[in-house]
Amino acid sequence: MKRLLPLPAVPQNQGPRFGRNSLFFWIVFAFLLAIVPVYVVAMALNESGSRSVKKEISSSMQSRARFFMGTLEQELGNTVLLMNNLSQDSDFQKLGTIAPALGRTEYFQAVERVQGKMRLLQSSNPYITSAEVYIPQIEKTIRGTTYVEPMAEKQIEAIRRKSASYLFTFEDKLQMGLVYPEYGSSGKSPNFAILVTLDRYRVQEAMKQAVGGSGGAVLTGNMIPWSVSESSEPAAAEIGDKLMGQIQAGSRDLKELSGKVMPVKVSGTRYWVSAQPSDKLDAMLVLYAPERQFLQSLGMYRFIFTGLSIFSLLIVLAFSVWIYNRIHQPLNRLVRAFRRLNIENLQQVELHHGHPDEFHYLYEHFNEMVKRMQMLIQEVYKQKIHAQRSELKQLQSQINPHFLYNSFFTLHQMAEMWDIDNLVLFTRHLGEYFRFITRSASDEVKLQSEIQHAQSYTSIQTIRFHSWITVEWDPIPPGWSNRTLPLLTLQPLIENAYEHGLKSKQGDGRIEIRMTAEVDGLRLSIEDNGDALTDKQLSGLKDKLRGPEMEGEEVTGLVNVHRRLQLMFGGQSGLQLTRGLLGGLRIEIILPLEEETQDVPVADRG
Repeated sequence: MKRLLPLPAVPQNQGPRFGRNSLFFWIVFAFLLAIVPVYVVAMALNESGSRSVKKEISSSMQSRARFFMGTLEQELGNTVLLMNNLSQDSDFQKLGTIAPALGRTEYFQAVERVQGKMRLLQSSNPYITSAEVYIPQIEKTIRGTTYVEPMAEKQIEAIRRKSASYLFTFEDKLQMGLVYPEYGSSGKSPNFAILVTLDRYRVQEAMKQAVGGSGGAVLTGNMIPWSVSESSEPAAAEIGDKLMGQIQAGSRDLKELSGKVMPVKVSGTRYWVSAQPSDKLDAMLVLYAPERQFLQSLGMYRFIFTGLSIFSLLIVLAFSVWIYNRIHQPLNRLVRAFRRLNIENLQQVELHHGHPDEFHYLYEHFNEMVKRMQMLIQEVYKQKIHAQRSELKQLQSQINPHFLYNSFFTLHQMAEMWDIDNLVLFTRHLGEYFRFITRSASDEVKLQSEIQHAQSYTSIQTIRFHSWITVEWDPIPPGWSNRTLPLLTLQPLIENAYEHGLKSKQGDGRIEIRMTAEVDGLRLSIEDNGDALTDKQLSGLKDKLRGPEMEGEEVTGLVNVHRRLQLMFGGQSGLQLTRGLLGGLRIEIILPLEEETQDVPVADRG
């Protein structure tokens, strides 16, 4: 870029002169006349707003506490009702009483139906992480898809000893359950025992929605020693425990705390606390928020308002000086023109000045500069962006269509077999899959959305291959969920593992998707345990990725993803192919940090 020459100095004797005090005095006077009443009214409104905010926050905390506790009671109550209904189910009764007398076919049909009912029980509310039934007659514990070893006697005794509450604890787990018959004596095996385990993390996530803002929440039992905090941080849990202790020490009856918001001081900090007890859960929910969360912001508003008032006065003084020298308006127009400059509206930025002074000279050269910038952008930048976008669209259109054919063939088989449960699940995943790839024309997607789409794909394949192939996912490392990458990056690589790596596998197929945060970026790997990959085939795949693009060649899924990654992150990016520890193909991708890709030109940046 060429350096701009320094502007000539403006002669001091040019331009009309104004009276020293007339305009300046009246501008300052008018400003003070307008700002002082506004300032006084604003202070009064601030005080009124402070009282209103306290009242609204108090009401909001009560409403959120009641809503969360009511929702939790309803969800767990529905699960209890479903378990009671299952205790009267004919399949449970048969397996629990006459399992040895059942024929082989009838026995396995009953077990399969019980597994389906366990899956239904597990999905009955969002907090359940597992559901199982132990049947002493067959000495097995049945889950949604598997058999496991018999349930421990200590676990059965814990179910028997539970109080009237929905919940109880066993080995630091939140659980629900029942034994049938309930009147059986301790030490005697029941006909069956149903057990549901809750996920503390899911309860915490639901509590975060109830908390809102920077406060916290504690859900604790009264007679049973369990406690769940909305935060896994030790400091947050400690504050919640201290608040709970002070509240319980100051109230004999927990019901007296219902629907109240009270101030409590812990470790020198004042908190507002709302408590909501539950008889059904034998527990109490405590929401707390630091008082400074809402009061400190109001004081900050006063400070900001005062600062703005002083700043406005200074602006008026500067504005008056500019008026004397006839600089303010033309200079302001020039500043606004520079701020409006961007690639999309260069033709709309043009300045005109009616006086033959230095600003006329600046405006002419500004207009000339804009025209040169427009020409350079059209010849260089836009051509490169459009070329990259065209290549990217062409590559994305080559995604393997065989998945669509296989999916409809699987749907056809399920319909013929009247496999309604799997048919419903399969069509839901298939709908989510095609909704993702058709929802927008964007070339990029967030990592979290891309992984959710790939998981929908693996769920579809899991239904197709049943238990022949298992897929294991690593969680997304913190801070990487919103990292952008090319659309449809992971799914073609996983599809390659299904279609090629595990094609000859008759069972025990495995795919692992690993994510590791490193110094230079995020390392993504897809690995299978296929045994058909030869060294020659691996070398051939590497040659395809390294080789130049040939006109008219068929682009495979691996080459497709490799080129799109290089388009977005540069020529040093792409896929790395090796033989993995599992024996099959290992594909690695390095997503660079945001700072390392800021200057890389990509398509469709707006």
